[in-house]
Amino acid sequence: MHTIVFNTGRTYTEGGQRIAARRLECGAIVMLDIDRHINYLLPADTALTQRAIMRAYDENSVVYPLDVGLSYQDYYAVLDDLRGYLTLA
Repeated sequence: MHTIVFNTGRTYTEGGQRIAARRLECGAIVMLDIDRHINYLLPADTALTQRAIMRAYDENSVVYPLDVGLSYQDYYAVLDDLRGYLTLA
């Protein structure tokens, strides 16, 4: 699993808009926006790049954990791990 972390520069908070995203084995991407307290599960056809993630995010392109064979417990575990990446950023 590969993780990326970036700041969009959008001014939602003093810290901007900090995002962490990780591609899962099923292909979907878990995305966490720590500043807006939002998380998404993006479709497998989304590239793991800032541009593609933000496009999917802005278009509200989402899938649900059970649709990709992921339990909500596992989904929340990934979100907890991603929070650690953003507290270091």
